[in-house]
Amino acid sequence: MGGYTFADKLDFNQSYGRISDGINEGASFQFNFSRRFGLELMYDRMDAPAKMWDYGTPITSAPFYQTQAGLNYIMVGPVSRIQVPGSPVHLFFGALIGASIYTPGPADFSSNAAFAWGLQTGTDIYFSPRLGLRIGARLLSAEAPGSGSGFYFGSFGESHSGFYTNPTVYQFGLNAGLIIGLGRIIPEYRQPQRTYRRPPPPRYYYY
Repeated sequence: MGGYTFADKLDFNQSYGRISDGINEGASFQFNFSRRFGLELMYDRMDAPAKMWDYGTPITSAPFYQTQAGLNYIMVGPVSRIQVPGSPVHLFFGALIGASIYTPGPADFSSNAAFAWGLQTGTDIYFSPRLGLRIGARLLSAEAPGSGSGFYFGSFGESHSGFYTNPTVYQFGLNAGLIIGLGRIIPEYRQPQRTYRRPPPPRYYYY
C-alpha cells in the first residue's frame, strides 16, 4: 500500500518544527476470524524533511536546523468490516497501537522510539474472493515518552541546545493498496432458517 501524508507542526518550548508532507508506503497482514472481524499487523514508513525555527521566526525564513527524517510505524489492532448489501464493497473501521521509530538522516546521531496509536477507516472493494482494492484514511500519532527528553535529530548548536521538550506528532494520510487473499475463503454467514411445522390436527372429544 502507499499514499500521501499531510504535514504536521511540532511545538517545542522555545522553538517550533515541521514535518513536511510526503509519500508513505508499507504493508499489512490481516488475520480474519470472520467476514466481519480481523486482526491487522501493519508497517508504514515515510521519509520527509524535518525543519526547526525559533519562535517569532516566520516559517518562510530559513530554519536553524533541518534533516531528512524517516518515520516508521509498527502497529497492531482490530479491524471491523460491514458489507454493503448486494455489492462487493465492505466498509472497515479499525484502531491501532504500537511503536513509532524516528530515524534521522545520515548526518545525525540518534533515533527515537515512542508509543504510537492510530485510527483508520475506508472501503475494501473485491473483484474476486482473493483480489481487491483498499482505499482508506488514517490518523497516526506518536506520543511523547516523557518530560526531560525529546525527539532528537542531531546537534542544534550551542545557542539552541537544551531547550527541547517532547511534542506529540499527529499524521493524517490517505492510502490505497492491493488486497491479496491467502488461506481458505471464509464462507458467508447465513442466519439459520426456522423450519415450519404444521400444527397437529385438533383432537375431538365425544361426550
